Amino acid sequence: MKTYLNKTLDWQRKDFVNQYDELPLWSSPFGRLLLDHVPMGDYQNYLDIGCGTGFPLIELSQRLGADCHAYGLDPWKEAMLRAKSKIDTLGMTNIRLIEQDASLIPFPDETFDLITSNLGVNNFDQPQAVLAECFRTLKPGASLCITTNLAGCFDEFFSIFGRTLREAGINNCFPKLEEHIRHRGTPESHSGHAEKVGFRVVRKVEEEYAMRFRNGSAFLNHSFILGGFMETWKNIIAEKDRESFFDRLESNLNASALQNGEFRVTIPMLYLECRK
Repeated sequence: MKTYLNKTLDWQRKDFVNQYDELPLWSSPFGRLLLDHVPMGDYQNYLDIGCGTGFPLIELSQRLGADCHAYGLDPWKEAMLRAKSKIDTLGMTNIRLIEQDASLIPFPDETFDLITSNLGVNNFDQPQAVLAECFRTLKPGASLCITTNLAGCFDEFFSIFGRTLREAGINNCFPKLEEHIRHRGTPESHSGHAEKVGFRVVRKVEEEYAMRFRNGSAFLNHSFILGGFMETWKNIIAEKDRESFFDRLESNLNASALQNGEFRVTIPMLYLECRK
């Protein structure tokens, strides 16, 4: 049995946050994109939703200055404990953490001068409700700035995944695969969701980066893949077919790496700035 089929890294597990803090490779390119473009101003109140272990909340709050009251919102208890530890270490007194889902932001109307979310929108259970709450709690003229990965993320992997399904004759799994791929939006769909609740989109910036691996085996066994994606990919395949399918998939990924000198997946990124 393949190790990655048996091994589970559950992000809700208390000690997983220790590993998550060692995985900035996923959030840091998006956070850098946000920090490059987020509008600076003399803000009184700033909110970061889905703040996790504190990036970019802590960094941006320092850049905005100690007279800006910063708030971080996230339901992930263990991550919030880690963020608090960082804040305490830095001796920052202008950041308050709130353990709560962003579909109900516990602040009055027109509280915030700026709201950010780094990689949050694809992971919200109720993204439209979150956007509506952002609109409600922002002051007129204030900005919502988000980053997200887009449709096309990991295209190289999904192309080989689909080919492997066809080779194995498991055609009934294609709807699940397509649903998983489609849940990531496009610049147009993300803009449309924001405009639907009343925002005006004032800036869109698209970039991409790549994650490179020696081969497919290294990719499938990487801790970030195990923690963030593998469980979903396993559930696309019926349990009775799972081991034989992933044997074939790993072999196909390794063949691609041998032909190309590496296995590379592309991650398209979007920075979206919306104005109330």
